[in-house]
Amino acid sequence: MENRNLGHIRRKTRKNRKIKFSEQDYFEKHYLKDGKAIIPISIEKIDDLYMKHDYLKLDLSDSLCNYIEEMAYIVPIEYDIVLEIHSPELSVEEQNRIRKNFKSNFGMEIDDIDYSIKEANKKATTLFVFGTIFLILSYLLYSHVWDFFYELVNIAGWVALWDMVEILILDNDESRIERLNKLQLYDANVTFIFDK
Repeated sequence: MENRNLGHIRRKTRKNRKIKFSEQDYFEKHYLKDGKAIIPISIEKIDDLYMKHDYLKLDLSDSLCNYIEEMAYIVPIEYDIVLEIHSPELSVEEQNRIRKNFKSNFGMEIDDIDYSIKEANKKATTLFVFGTIFLILSYLLYSHVWDFFYELVNIAGWVALWDMVEILILDNDESRIERLNKLQLYDANVTFIFDK
């Protein structure tokens, strides 16, 4: 009985290994149309686009932005994005206002990323200066009398330099990729399809 269950588990495991999913194929099948990535957005009323308490109708709702960003995540950077809004009929003025709000929203997010990259670069510069000073100081302290201080200052110098490299290479790369994704959304074409 035990062997039969084990055989069943092995077959299921083998069967599961054969499952292949291609994010690229999924994207091309469901979202690519005429060489552009289409992200469909369905709204019943214009208020669905905005934050609940935003009476000026300027700030896009978090759920909408999260949805758009999740959908855009699978879109390769070389494709243009079209935000296709399915809604009741809207005036030309409302359509232009919505387009402007999308640009403003993603423009603010790009500005936030630029600010964080700038601050990270300042921090990396400070760490480089302190790391270099600590390493020079550790070199000057190198003697048997100052062994403890030499080791301490030497470690502090290398830790500061390592943190600098981590900020410049890892953190800033992630921020630059995020910036490219937001820029892709900032440049997105907003179209409207009026559902009856």
